[in-house]
Amino acid sequence: MPHTPSKRGSRLLLLTELFPPAIGGSAVLFHGIYSRLRDAHVRVLTERREPPSNSQPSGSFDIFPGAIATKRWGLCHPLALLHHLRVALQIRRLASRRSVIHCARALPEGVGAMLCRLLGGPRYVCWAHGEDLALADGSREYTWLTKLVYRHADAALANSRNTADMLANLGTPREKIRLVYPAVDPDRFHPGVDGSAIRARYAGRDDIMLLSVGRLQRRKGHDVAILAMASLRHELPRLRYVIAGDGDERPRLEQLVKDEGLGDRVFFAGAISDDELPAHYAACDIFLLPNRIDNGDVEGFGIVFLEAAASGKPVIAGNSGGVPEAVERDSTGLLVDGACVAEVAEAIRRLAFSEAERQRLGAAGRVRARDRFSWGSAADTVSHLQAQLTAK
Repeated sequence: MPHTPSKRGSRLLLLTELFPPAIGGSAVLFHGIYSRLRDAHVRVLTERREPPSNSQPSGSFDIFPGAIATKRWGLCHPLALLHHLRVALQIRRLASRRSVIHCARALPEGVGAMLCRLLGGPRYVCWAHGEDLALADGSREYTWLTKLVYRHADAALANSRNTADMLANLGTPREKIRLVYPAVDPDRFHPGVDGSAIRARYAGRDDIMLLSVGRLQRRKGHDVAILAMASLRHELPRLRYVIAGDGDERPRLEQLVKDEGLGDRVFFAGAISDDELPAHYAACDIFLLPNRIDNGDVEGFGIVFLEAAASGKPVIAGNSGGVPEAVERDSTGLLVDGACVAEVAEAIRRLAFSEAERQRLGAAGRVRARDRFSWGSAADTVSHLQAQLTAK
């Protein structure tokens, strides 16, 4: 069960654009960890669309609505600088000098925290997820600003060894980097979940149902998965593919399904609620997300791979970014070149024709997710860092 922080503990302000009820891996990560911190009074400054109000209790958190989101991440534009200064002012209102600010990313959250620190405010630490660092790499200004944020941070929190290496390549000292893997709740995601209603919606009893969960972005590889489906249409006529999630790529993917004549085999479930997520994993036979590096955009880790594994499902994943740390090759799943349709199709064929192989990978994935990726362990790492910083 999540730990309820003591109001008398150290003061911590989590600064993040994404937090539940927002959907996404980052929101899951932050709630999973910060709801379990020991001896810390956690406040959350996050983006809220509803009218501002006073602090709103949310379980073990005090939630404060703020204007965090911005399309101008840099400092050169006057409106961008004004936005970051406003965030810094929000931080000063909510955090004392003895608090520690935990920033969801370097850009944009970390910029406001850095400005606040340079103006005499509290110290801060900053998360890194992989894709955020890759995005910053596409702009000289963003690269310079990202380096500056981590330079002034007391610590950097990386979600995988791959992300830690990216931080080090940016010039962040290794001794400043803490590795904190995302985790999964094995009591919520498990093989005993009833997925029959979801299954009946998309596939028959004798069909092989593939499932993807995640925002519809090019690097996720949904397009390659659809083309792999097309190449297998005659060999595996009972193959079905459910795409859960939404995003900018949806119109292009829907057109691709139409062009390939797969309207009766590929289904778009849209964004699904958090409550429905375990049942979707339970309904599928294979979890498929052949991620790839797309113009520098990279998958930093992938909580969905842990959720599928904890549900006892075999995984087909792209061999890039931090994903090989989430999926153990040929033990809990198959790692493929996410840019190669033939390789993705071969992995689907291999698992579709072998129920024994699916069961072996799914059982091993369940054990690994349960034993190696716990929220308690992740929270302990962050709690230890918080204690170190507040003891200074």
